[in-house]
Amino acid sequence: MIKYNDEEIAKYAKTFNSLCKKNNITSFWWDTNLLIKRDKQKTFPKIIDSIMDCYKNHLFVSNNSEKFETAQSSVTNMKVGWNLGNTLDANKYRAVFNKEKNIWEENLNLTGLSTETCWHMPKTTREMIHYVKNLGFNAVRVPITWIGHLDKNNIIDSKWMARVKEVVDYVLEEEMYCIINIHHDAGGIGYIRSCESSYNQFGDRVKSIYTQMANQFSEYGEKLLFSGINEIIDENTSWADPTENASFWVNKWNQLFVDTIRSTGGKNKERNLVVMGPAGKSSKIAMEQFEMPSDSTENHLIFEFHNYDPQSFCWPQNPDGSNKNETPIWNEERDSKILEEVFNNLMTFKDKLKAPIICGEYAAWPKKID
Repeated sequence: MIKYNDEEIAKYAKTFNSLCKKNNITSFWWDTNLLIKRDKQKTFPKIIDSIMDCYKNHLFVSNNSEKFETAQSSVTNMKVGWNLGNTLDANKYRAVFNKEKNIWEENLNLTGLSTETCWHMPKTTREMIHYVKNLGFNAVRVPITWIGHLDKNNIIDSKWMARVKEVVDYVLEEEMYCIINIHHDAGGIGYIRSCESSYNQFGDRVKSIYTQMANQFSEYGEKLLFSGINEIIDENTSWADPTENASFWVNKWNQLFVDTIRSTGGKNKERNLVVMGPAGKSSKIAMEQFEMPSDSTENHLIFEFHNYDPQSFCWPQNPDGSNKNETPIWNEERDSKILEEVFNNLMTFKDKLKAPIICGEYAAWPKKID
C-alpha cells in the first residue's frame, strides 16, 4: 500500500494558514484533484482539518448597505478558499514570439467544451462544489482560459460562456464567494506577456474578453469577484524577479483590466476586483516595482500573490529523481522560517498597496513516503 505524506502536508498547511490568519490574508489552495478527489468526493482529512482549525473562530463582517461590501470586508468574509485548478483553465495552446517578424505566433490545437477535461480533470458538477463547501471552504477561485473559445473577432463562444456561467452558479448557489479571471492566456504558454509587443498585438483582444465577461455577469452580486490576468511573465518566459520594463507592462495590463470593467457600468462599478504583480510574485523587487492601478471607485481593489515555498517540499515529486533537494518531510524550524520571511516582506508593502491581500495559489503536492 502506497503511503503519502499527508501528515507532513498538514503541518505545512497549518503553518501557512496561521500566517494568513495573522496577517488578514485569505488563502486559496491550488488543487488538481489531489487534495480533494472531486470525482470520488474524497480528501486527505488531516490536511483539511489543519486548514480549518485556523479559522474555527472566524468572524464575518455584515453588510447592511445596498452598496457592494468593501474589498476588505470581502477578503474577511471569504475566510478560506480553494482553486478549481486545471479545469476551465485547461487548454492546448502555445504562443511564441518571432523576433524577425516582431510578432507573436499562435498554435491552437483544441477548441470547444472538451478543453475542460483535456488536462485529465473530471468535468465539474454541482455535487463536487457542494462537497467543497461541506469541507469548510467559503470561496472558490475558478481559473478560466479564454483562448480556444474566441472567433477571429475575439467574440467568446456562447457555449463556452454558458459553461462558465454554469460553474460560477454552482459556487454562488452554495453561498460561497467566486473569483473568475484570465488564466493561461498568460504565463509560460500564453500570449499575454509583460512587454510592448504583446500589449500592442493583443490589447484589444484582452479588452474584448473583459468586456464580455463583465457584461455577462453585470447583474451578479457582491460574492462574484473579477480577477485580472494570472501570472504575467515577460517575452523571455522568465519566472525570475521582473525587470523594470516587465513591471511597467504588468502595471499597464492591470490598469486596462480595471478601466475596462468599470466602463461597463451597473454593478461592475462597485464590484471588487483583484490584481496581481509580475508572475504572482511578492519578492522585494517585484513589490517595489508594482503599482496598484488607479480606480474610479474607492476601496474595491484587492492585491493577489502566489506562493509555493519551500519549493523542495511543495512541488510535485520528480519522477526521474533529478531534484536532489526534494523532500516529503516538513522541517518545522527551517521551513516555517522561510514562510515567515515571505509574509514579513509582503507586509512591509501593506501601506504602499492600500488594499487587502489574498494568496490566490499555494499548495504542497502529495509525495510518496517510506
